Amino acid sequence: MGTVIYSASPLQAFQGLFVTILAMLVLGVVGLAAAIFQPKRGKGARIAMGAASGFLLIAGFTTAAFTFTTISSGAETVAARLNDKTIAQENCGDNGETCARYILETSAGEVAYDFVVNSQAYDLAQVNTCYQVTFYKRKSPFNAAADANAYQRIETITNIVVADASACP
Repeated sequence: MGTVIYSASPLQAFQGLFVTILAMLVLGVVGLAAAIFQPKRGKGARIAMGAASGFLLIAGFTTAAFTFTTISSGAETVAARLNDKTIAQENCGDNGETCARYILETSAGEVAYDFVVNSQAYDLAQVNTCYQVTFYKRKSPFNAAADANAYQRIETITNIVVADASACP
């Protein structure tokens, strides 16, 4: 094994999902409590607030269940060759702000992977180099599509290590 260019615990890899789940559940509970315990509001407003809160609770619990399924299925490790590096710009605010997303475009046999990494790992990665990448593949709530093994976009990465060139196809 070679140089480690990125390492994170599973907790760090899933941090964004955990924060999202927590926010949905807290907002759902607070909204539901407000709908029940504020009789001064109109009946229609209370029903609408209760329905929106119920939707947030269902979405939060569903997201939590899929996240648990992904984590409990275990991490996968693949030897992949870095083909290209891309910085994608996306809107991240109402004020026209843009955020950078650092993507390592790799291939392992016939499967193409886009690994979303932080700027430090992006800077350390070298094109045409073989890496051993450990990640958690998202599990679909439905049966996977026929071409699901042709392309994967992965954000939950725990380890990227420079591998021997012979490990990559």
